[in-house]
Amino acid sequence: MKKFTKISTLFILLSVLCGSFLIQIQAKESTKANGEGELLDKIMERGELIVGTSPDFPPNEFIDTTKTGQDQYVGSDMDFARYIADEMGVKLTIKAMDFDAVLASLGNGQIDMAITGITKTPERMDAMEMSESYYDENGESSWQGLLIKADKKDVYTKLRDFKGKKVAVQAGSLQDYYVKTQLKEANIQYITGLNDGINLLKNGSVDAVACAYGTGQDFAKQNEGIHMSKQLLFKLNPDYMGTRVGIPKGEIALLNKTNEIIQQVRDKGLYEEWYQAAVNYDKQRIEGNFLQRTWKIAVRYWPMFLEGLGMTLGLAFVTVLGGTLIGTAFALIKLSKNRFIQLLSSAYVEAIRGTPLLLQLWLFVSIFAAINSDIPMLVSVIVALIINSSAYVAEIIRGGILSVDKGQWEAAKSLGMSNQHMMVKIIFPQAIKSILPSLGNEFIMMVKETSLASSFYIGELMSVNNIVKTATYFSLEPLTIAAIIYLIVTYSLSKLVKYMERRMRVSD
Repeated sequence: MKKFTKISTLFILLSVLCGSFLIQIQAKESTKANGEGELLDKIMERGELIVGTSPDFPPNEFIDTTKTGQDQYVGSDMDFARYIADEMGVKLTIKAMDFDAVLASLGNGQIDMAITGITKTPERMDAMEMSESYYDENGESSWQGLLIKADKKDVYTKLRDFKGKKVAVQAGSLQDYYVKTQLKEANIQYITGLNDGINLLKNGSVDAVACAYGTGQDFAKQNEGIHMSKQLLFKLNPDYMGTRVGIPKGEIALLNKTNEIIQQVRDKGLYEEWYQAAVNYDKQRIEGNFLQRTWKIAVRYWPMFLEGLGMTLGLAFVTVLGGTLIGTAFALIKLSKNRFIQLLSSAYVEAIRGTPLLLQLWLFVSIFAAINSDIPMLVSVIVALIINSSAYVAEIIRGGILSVDKGQWEAAKSLGMSNQHMMVKIIFPQAIKSILPSLGNEFIMMVKETSLASSFYIGELMSVNNIVKTATYFSLEPLTIAAIIYLIVTYSLSKLVKYMERRMRVSD
């Protein structure tokens, strides 16, 4: 009963601390909502405009893999972002991430603007300030509809044909709104990116993919067997037409400045020029069957995959190293005789091991953004990975220490050794034999776990996979390449761990 009371008290304390932190964030948001935002002044002071985008939406934003750095982000929206920065007289920094992450990062202060083919929806109007439309599309460029298999274009000739059918759509997108309101009897399959939807369509997992008509045409040109039909177009809502800039809630000064620049763009007809240039952008098509395409992609993009592998291994190494240092401390705390710090350590380990890593990544990205929006997202990701690993390493080390025969502890005590001296000279050297193989397995696990950080485009292997998917319009082929690389690396590491285990058994 006493133990339960202590645990309850500890969790109440943690809840109060978390609640206080959330209240502070809410207070900041309330200040913004009252029109007291100072983001424009901060942008001008630091001389940098940070724009978030999801570079998987051609021709608005996509990646040219022949270029590097900020130059690799191309498309009409990227030209528009550069124009805004030039008019403000500041440097532009583009941060690439998943579409959902762009919207979340706008809310937590990681970015100053979201320029990623955003259109009005009721939910977005509540969550952010939305600029005037910088591109009121007319004709085909304004259409929204469904991508289907080419051999099904005579089967699906009208929207009501999708009653009971599976339609893939990005959550929170304008297409999501149209599917929910005009295809009420369809089964919605949410996706994180259009490339994933195309792959699901091609393998028959879904019957259609909802997207902008121009984007669908672009995908149809690059992928045989899919078709963007003029017969399967949604009835457009005039209130939600036009492409807009997303701005943090309450940042009215920045909103007004953006609208001034948008008016210049509209008066000069600049966006139409950027859009046509993006439509005509030279995209190298990859042809052949699945194996041929996979080989061609591997040959063309192997430097990028190699760089992504280096980042993945580096992340895993730093994570396990940092996790080992922190985990060792918590393992020793759990072995101490002080009940309070024992309880504190146990709560830490259970809280980390009891929640998903992806949730922890988002939590730390949000917390670091609330503390200081200038902290790089890579730092937030590394800290989250280290904290996650430390909880597992703590149990590994604790188990290794307890595996040492009690006679060794008693012998050290009988010689008058202090606890610190005993640990360093007697216990740890023997515990390492059982700890090292488990740490090796933890390293292998972290090589795979880093893939969850791909939502933030930090350069590891799965981020490279996302970039190549966007560049080639193929999803399964880059995934296959990434899978082969992961398999080779993890298999090699597992063999190394087994070799270490054999060597340690020999020395017993």
